[in-house]
Amino acid sequence: MAREHVTKSDSYLVTWTVEPGEAGTRLDLFLKEKYRRLSREYLQRAIREGNVTLNHQGSKPSQQLKVRDKVYVLSNNSGAEPPVDFDYKILYEDSVILVVDKPGNLPVHPTGRYFFHTLLTQLRVQNGNEVDQKKEFYLVHRIDRETSGLLVVAKNPAAAADLTLQWEKKGVAKEYLAIVKGRVEQDRFEVDAPLGKDPHSEIKLKMNVVQMGATGEPLYLPKSEVLPSRTAVEVVERAGNYTVVRCIPHTGRQHQIRVHLWHVGHPIAGDKLYGPDDAFFLRTMKETIHVEVESGVNLTRHALHAHKLSFRHPVSGQDMTFTSPLPPELDEFLQKVRK
Repeated sequence: MAREHVTKSDSYLVTWTVEPGEAGTRLDLFLKEKYRRLSREYLQRAIREGNVTLNHQGSKPSQQLKVRDKVYVLSNNSGAEPPVDFDYKILYEDSVILVVDKPGNLPVHPTGRYFFHTLLTQLRVQNGNEVDQKKEFYLVHRIDRETSGLLVVAKNPAAAADLTLQWEKKGVAKEYLAIVKGRVEQDRFEVDAPLGKDPHSEIKLKMNVVQMGATGEPLYLPKSEVLPSRTAVEVVERAGNYTVVRCIPHTGRQHQIRVHLWHVGHPIAGDKLYGPDDAFFLRTMKETIHVEVESGVNLTRHALHAHKLSFRHPVSGQDMTFTSPLPPELDEFLQKVRK
């Protein structure tokens, strides 16, 4: 079922209780531990602006906490966060896991400009406007904000540990569908190319295929930062100036499929980071840009979809497989380019 999202007129509280081992910690550092992907400056500003309170009283970032203090993080609905698509669907749920079909414009966890507008925060909202911190959810894998499709989330640490071990031991099977630019001639091929941070880009999160020298050593990065990466690619359909491909990642690197397809000359349609240039991507951080991928045809997201996910249930041991069709916006795009 689709979950309702928190609208502009609503607000809710995330409640954290200070445990004995956390007493004496500064308020901003306490929050930094809870929201590791947010900057300390962002959290300090949230405290000063009254969006974080201590025992329902205003506070300051340097305030030291005591055992059983209550820290409330309030959605202030100021419109500072970019709008997202909250129309996710729960395909399966039991006492230890849930499987989500995520839309293409929803961050999974707090990061960058997104604090409240994330899947994890929405999952914590339970029947009202206060979030019980005991109703926790644990990520065992991630998909990018603009990537749609399947995601399994654990409800307790034991389930999370079991699923994480399955990922590490290659016990999980994943398939993605991507719409890429150009006509891919080979029906099947494999991209076996190591990845690392792009040393020539001003964008810190950007990855690239690592160039190796004649001696087999990387040219621009320390060897310890070079990550072996392998993706199997199969053509599903050739549609006009685009190709639908099925991608099976044999390793799980950041942006792996996006980088590998870009590397072989077939970037994913609508991809802003692995697209025209860094300046274009940086513009998208300040404004919503509809990427014109074909004359008169626009995309607001990249065309990558987590289509199939198979794993073993962490308690029963049952083999579980879920599939998700292309979402409407990608299906409509395909229909247009076929013409």
